[in-house]
Amino acid sequence: MALGTGVLWAEAPKLEALFPAGGQIGSSFTLAATGKLDDTVRLWTDAPGLYLTPTGKKREWQVTVSPQARPGLHHIVALNADGISDPRVFSIGQHPEITEAEPNDMVGKGQAVAKLPTCVNARLDKSGDVDGYTVTLKTGQTLHALVEAYALGSPVDVMAHVLDPAGLRVLTVSDGRNLDPRLVYTAPKDGDYTVQLAGFAHPPLADVRFTGGPTVVYRLHLSTGPVVTHLHPAALATRGKTEVTQMGSGLDAKKLGLTVDATTLPNSSDKVRQILVAGALQPIQVLAVEKPALMEKEPNNTTAQATPVPTGTLTLAGGIADKADVDRYSLILKKGEKGQARLYSRQLGLSLDATLRIEGPDGKVLATAVDQGEQPDPNATWTAAADGAYQIIVEDQFHQGGPNHHYVIDLSPAAPDVAVTLPERKPIALAPGKTAVVKVNVKPLNGYKQTTVLRVSGLPPGVAAAEVPVPEKGGDVEVKLVAATNAEPSQSPLLFQLWPLQEPMTTVTADYPLRNEDVRGTTLRDRNSAVWLLVEKKK
Repeated sequence: MALGTGVLWAEAPKLEALFPAGGQIGSSFTLAATGKLDDTVRLWTDAPGLYLTPTGKKREWQVTVSPQARPGLHHIVALNADGISDPRVFSIGQHPEITEAEPNDMVGKGQAVAKLPTCVNARLDKSGDVDGYTVTLKTGQTLHALVEAYALGSPVDVMAHVLDPAGLRVLTVSDGRNLDPRLVYTAPKDGDYTVQLAGFAHPPLADVRFTGGPTVVYRLHLSTGPVVTHLHPAALATRGKTEVTQMGSGLDAKKLGLTVDATTLPNSSDKVRQILVAGALQPIQVLAVEKPALMEKEPNNTTAQATPVPTGTLTLAGGIADKADVDRYSLILKKGEKGQARLYSRQLGLSLDATLRIEGPDGKVLATAVDQGEQPDPNATWTAAADGAYQIIVEDQFHQGGPNHHYVIDLSPAAPDVAVTLPERKPIALAPGKTAVVKVNVKPLNGYKQTTVLRVSGLPPGVAAAEVPVPEKGGDVEVKLVAATNAEPSQSPLLFQLWPLQEPMTTVTADYPLRNEDVRGTTLRDRNSAVWLLVEKKK
């Protein structure tokens, strides 16, 4: 974002960490904040049902998480008369929570965790710190552990170990869907087993010692199951009911089926949504689709065995079972028809690192796609050169496979669309009588030719922004925010939205990635739309 003449960036408060970095729905507790925060700082959150009240003590708030709050990742920012901080992530969970009790770094002396499932709020306090949590298991009982650290924006790459009753390391896990580990361990005998956590600095430093400090916060979810990790297919219809299979560990084979009513889906325009499933350690991400997905029919490894795709099918779902598995689908197209296949797996927290390939009736490859840039999964588009059967082929890039290597394909004609993004996400500081200019990038896709304008919502009194016509070819479009000479000081989250001037009146809200660099996997929340405006005091 570029600012107009005479406008200077304000000095914003700096919110470095929250502790605890989350809480259970229906609970109330004290939260401490770390960073450059003066006595006038207040906290704001985008989470409905999450209330933050100052206690009167420095950097301390009373948190109330209402029963109506939605589990998942949310944002908290700090505000004062000088500006707005970068957001910190706050995780709302479903299970009871406890706080780490030091010392817990010695082998055989981990903090005892008696009741499961639970979530431990903790931090690696100092360089070299190691934390341990001890759980009593029976023979054949399975322990599940899930760490939230990278997902919270914590500067650490956590490693998780399981120590047996003798203190011997029997399992080590480093990464899950991102840098945060997820482990499953079945006890071979009765005894006390310890989940031990330590971490290296992220982004990496030349110093390879275990890291620690006041900002190295994490949450550890523990359960002895049964635990649901995802649904198959990971696609739910937005109308009616969808039959799915629960996937995970320790599940009753006779009770895997689940009927999901569309009314349980959050009311949102987002394609990827989160639902709550009993036994899950976190909300489960699914693709919201118009009607239930067509499931692959094995075997479908060869051209002749390809699963036929009936006309009108919008969603495909399958899985790569092992390193030799290849999934093929056969789709009939007419010459000149345009096709688009967008695969979802890693964005849903699943493990498939997919290659998506399109072959024509003659067997020639028309398109190959893998994950690129900000897109964790492949997206392929093509035009049919002749009438006939076209093959959609899914493989794992590294020839891996397993029960978590499921995927969903959003299958549609390459319809006109538009991407609207914010190149930068810094708060906007605006003095009375001055102007700020915000750049919004508009990228028409697949022949999108709607006449559109950019509008700003959430403007405070005294600030105006005229709608801006968008060129047909898109590009960087400048939106001017103008403050009146008598505009009062304020802070407001703004949304920059693309509006078509004809039917259908489908708006698109500009967003931006929460991590501009060094992206190491996906989380329950990777993008944001709110841009903060600070109207300064008149000088």
